[in-house]
Amino acid sequence: MRKCYLTTVTTIVRIIFLASVSHTLLASTNPIIRDRFTADPAPLVYGDTVYLYVGHDEAKEGEMFSMWEWLCYSSKDVKNWTYHGPIMQVTNFKWAVRDAWAAQVVERNGKFYLFATAQHDNSRPGKAIGVAIADKPTGPFVDARGSALITDDMTPSPYPWDDIDPTVFIDDDGTPWMAWGNRNCYLVRLKPSLVEFDGPIHRVHLPNYTEGPWLFKRGGLYYLVYAAFAHQGMWEKICYATATNVIGPWVYRGIVTDQAANSYTIHPGIIQFHGQWYFFYHNAVLELPDGRKGALGRRSVCVEYMFFDPEGLIMPIKQTVEGVSVPAIPPMYEPRVLRLPVPSVLAPSNIVYIQQNVCYDPTNWPGNPVICTVTNPYYHATETTSFNYRGSTNLAQTFTPEIDFRLQRVAFYGGDGFGVDITNVLAIALFDLGKLEAGEPDTYGPRANLLEVIQGLSLIYQPQPPGIIFVDFAPSVQPVLRAGHTYALEIQGLRDSAPFFWYRTRRDAYRLGAAYANRTKIRANRGPRPEASDFAVALYGTPIE
Repeated sequence: MRKCYLTTVTTIVRIIFLASVSHTLLASTNPIIRDRFTADPAPLVYGDTVYLYVGHDEAKEGEMFSMWEWLCYSSKDVKNWTYHGPIMQVTNFKWAVRDAWAAQVVERNGKFYLFATAQHDNSRPGKAIGVAIADKPTGPFVDARGSALITDDMTPSPYPWDDIDPTVFIDDDGTPWMAWGNRNCYLVRLKPSLVEFDGPIHRVHLPNYTEGPWLFKRGGLYYLVYAAFAHQGMWEKICYATATNVIGPWVYRGIVTDQAANSYTIHPGIIQFHGQWYFFYHNAVLELPDGRKGALGRRSVCVEYMFFDPEGLIMPIKQTVEGVSVPAIPPMYEPRVLRLPVPSVLAPSNIVYIQQNVCYDPTNWPGNPVICTVTNPYYHATETTSFNYRGSTNLAQTFTPEIDFRLQRVAFYGGDGFGVDITNVLAIALFDLGKLEAGEPDTYGPRANLLEVIQGLSLIYQPQPPGIIFVDFAPSVQPVLRAGHTYALEIQGLRDSAPFFWYRTRRDAYRLGAAYANRTKIRANRGPRPEASDFAVALYGTPIE
């Protein structure tokens, strides 16, 4: 573990240096901050000034992230920026040991509150969120509580790093709300003091959610903008959802902007200033005068204009070098055309029925399945897999019934993705592999489809948060499954597409089957004796005497 030691001499030199650059104005093209590597922008409008709070990226070669302080810049025009130096060190939180990750500052009653991510010490291990307070937007900030506001034990989940990236929003009636989280998105109402909860922690279920939420309101509509798709095998993009009530329900609206140049991560920050909306983010294209180049842990903050269409939806944002150095020109408005799912060409649509959003974060399966590959889907199946996994065109789980039964329903644990349309198709098939004396095969070949169509039954699916999806079969296609036979339940799609993500385990959870991609067994780990993996699926039906 790295330890940070600041000697008196170093501190004095640092203060002199900061004083010498505190009024240096920076260029208005992207990246807007060019004197050091910065990330996770959080703008604040106060009076006639925009204050921009950022994390300070100091990663060396071979390091992922090295962040020890939060910095502040200000501007009167969002073009020329003044540096105000560090506003707080992560170890100024006495309970924190490292990782000055994403933060945001809000103003209330003339005081300024910094909500910040840090790694908690071993007394409450995991990521945590602290609150600091200052009399001025440029600090200095001091711990407002003496303890973390959020710790990992307050949000039970399979992910000990999920308590990061706070965003705080004060509603029109003065009610403060905080959202945060990686992998899971949480929401809680705060007390007027901003340093305590005022109610329970809620889960916000959003398709493709990764991290970095930003909560704001425009007119009567709430917006939750967030980084997405990192857990789906892609570089992060920015997506968003809207709601008429801050606690939901939230309606998924899709992608705002694509991945950032040279950066696996991207992080939103949004304000309205002098009537114009602005979208802040980071990429990793900056090269400093000393030759250090941008990388995963050496990012650079940028800004673009942001516009809304007549329906109040965010218009797609193109990331540019010019940024706000050029006049604000709204993009051409094109009415949104509803993209209908592809009509079923593989089977009549009345023989398979899809029920989405059955339940989220399931710790067990609804009802009484005949077979389930995972007993606790939410905690045990944490890997997401689609057809962008190794160029797949099919994903499958094999299973072996111990009784004869008629298959009536399949329940998948999955979600996310881009949904089904003309470019992303989805189908389901079922193959009888027979009685396998040698156990699970490493590969299997094509068989006759027991669902009585030449290929698979086409499925209609639109992006949903991770949860259970029911697929029910009409009586005409309910196959009889025989005890002792091994079957392969396949989801089929286009190579490298991602209409839907099926969740699977990181270990062998089901002894009578395994997960496959391109009809080849997926290994959950490496080594001399790698384990199989299992997709989370349950099968329901009627036993046959």
